[in-house]
Amino acid sequence: EGEEENQTQVPDASVSQETTAPGYQLTRDRERRVITPPNRYGYADLICYALNAAEEVQDLEPNNFREALESNDSKDWLKAMNEEMLSLEKNHT
Repeated sequence: EGEEENQTQVPDASVSQETTAPGYQLTRDRERRVITPPNRYGYADLICYALNAAEEVQDLEPNNFREALESNDSKDWLKAMNEEMLSLEKNHT
């Protein structure tokens, strides 16, 4: 009987975890959360960027025929204008 008192019980490793922690769910079994970008990358920032880029492009283009002829790219502007005129003539517009 003395031997029986000195023996300790070792829990069986095959015992289900659900019995010790009901409602516990492993991370790998959980549904993945929806990842959303922070608000600082919102739609408004894209609009601001587009408007700023449009202003820069607008400043680079000549406002009238005289400015086009006086610019450093006058040959390119004349070529583009002639191509546009030919296209309009070809399409009868």
